[in-house]
This record gives sequence, C-alpha cells and structure tokens, in this order.
Amino acid sequence: MMNNSNKNQQVFEQATLWLLRLKDEPSEQQIHNWQKWLKICPQNAEAFEESVLLDAKLGNLSQQSMERLLALLPKSNIKKVSFIRPLVALAASLAVIAVSFFQFNASRPTIYLTQIGETASFILSDGSQILLDSDTELNVEYSDNTRRIELLKGQVIFDVTPEKQRPFIVVVEEIDIKVLGTQFNVNRLKDQVVVAVKKGKVKVTDPTVGDVFLTANQGYNSINDRQFNLTETQFAIWQQGRIQFSNTPLNFAVEQLNRYQDKPFKLKQTSLNQLSLSGTYQLNDIDNTAKLLPKVLPVDVIDNGYFWLIQQR
Repeated sequence: MMNNSNKNQQVFEQATLWLLRLKDEPSEQQIHNWQKWLKICPQNAEAFEESVLLDAKLGNLSQQSMERLLALLPKSNIKKVSFIRPLVALAASLAVIAVSFFQFNASRPTIYLTQIGETASFILSDGSQILLDSDTELNVEYSDNTRRIELLKGQVIFDVTPEKQRPFIVVVEEIDIKVLGTQFNVNRLKDQVVVAVKKGKVKVTDPTVGDVFLTANQGYNSINDRQFNLTETQFAIWQQGRIQFSNTPLNFAVEQLNRYQDKPFKLKQTSLNQLSLSGTYQLNDIDNTAKLLPKVLPVDVIDNGYFWLIQQR
C-alpha cells in the first residue's frame, strides 16, 4: 500500500493534470468529471487549490483565471492543508519542472502494480477507480482522444467515469475491451482472458469471434469463446478472499491459486491438465486447499517445503 507521502504526491500530480485541462475552455463533460473527482476525498480539492495558487504565483496563470478556478471549488471541503507549503522555494522549482513535464508527457504510460498477497486501489486522473488484485500489473495511458489501459498480468476491477468523447479501452494482448462508463472485472491468465460485468455495458473485441457485447451480470471467457451469465455474488469474489472454479482445467486453476502465494503449486505431469476443478476455496488458507485437492481429484499433493507438488495418484 502507498504511504502518505506517495499518496499526497499522486493526488497533487492528478490535480496538476486537471489544472492543465481546465486552463483553456473545458467542455461541460470535463467540468462534470473534474467535480466528481473533487468529491472523492477532501484532499483532492486541497491539492487542486494548492496547484492553482502555485501556478498563479509562478506567473503561469492569470489573476482572472485563478479566481475563476478557485470560485468553482467546493469551499466547504477545502481545509487549507498545504501539500507543498512547508518547502515553498523547493516546491516552486519542482512545480516548474512538473508542469512542463505534464504538459508534454501527460499521455506517457503510468505503471500500477501489486506484489503477491497485496491488493491496492487507485483513483485515476479522470476520477475512474481501479482495484488491483494480487500480483497484478498494468499501464495507464491517457490522451485527448482515448483512455488506454494495458493489463500486463493479474486481475483488476474497473469503475469507469463516463466520457463520451474519450472512450476507455482495456487491452489484453490482442483482445480489446471498450467502455464509456461501467464497472467490470478483467482477469488475465497465461492463455485466457475472462471479463465480468457488474453494471453498464462493454464491448469485447476478440479476433477469434469478433465483437461480443456484455451487460450487467454477463461475462466472456476467451478460452472457449463463451459468453456466460453470473450472479451478483459471483462478481469478483476475490474481494472477499475467495476463489471459485467451475469445471476449470487444473492448470488454469493452479495458475490462479499461485497468484496469491509465494509457495506455489506445481503439476508433475502434463496429463493433469485434463482434470477439472470445481468449488470455492479460501485464498488465505492455501494449506487447507492443498489438503482438499486429493479429496476432490485423483491426485496426491506433496509439500517439499518450497512448493506443493501435485501428481497423479
């Protein structure tokens, strides 16, 4: 998880990006999304006010523009808690560099990741929220025309802020998932992508089948080009520390279980891939999962100290 210093830095960077967007003539949609971002937490309004005042002090913002932007802020939420005032001279120098950097590099990818056993949530500059599962990595790249997310590994819940003129696209190798505003989960495995929608609508573009449209409580599995239905309780149950399998090939199940532990499962024979696993398992009790596997499958599980070896019985 982020410490307070890193979190404050991220909030201030987001505020700087919003200031760059609002300096000229923002659209009504941009103003709406900015106000939504402000309401997420009081620190957002504080950081934006600080960014405006500093930019005006450095001569990058006119008095009139400064007053216009400050007038839009929810004053009741501003506590005048400075993010940078304790180091004014240093902050001024850094701000010049930061503003120049964001002006020319606002669209450069930002990497978000978690380690094994760790989850983390982040608020993106447009107000969209992402919740990363264990052992997950993704790149976020925003431009004036699109919001592009590349999921490199792992699993993420996206809660997307609508922007009609700037679609939100999640890329997993050759598969694109396009939305305007919705909440959905994307799970990337070595040879498989699973999309599950909680609300809204998404379009999954898979070269093997074309476009697949999903609405609330629907999902798509790329391994068999299959669209499926899910219940409310099935959506992203990893948030409750559980994992569920339904006739899942054992190698895919093992790949997902290994996302949550440093001591992995390993398959001794490739023929074990033909076995399928079903049921719900606790992610924080892998020892118990190792004991359960021989009861539901014709296998033995051996603990060698460094990994769990699954072999045919």
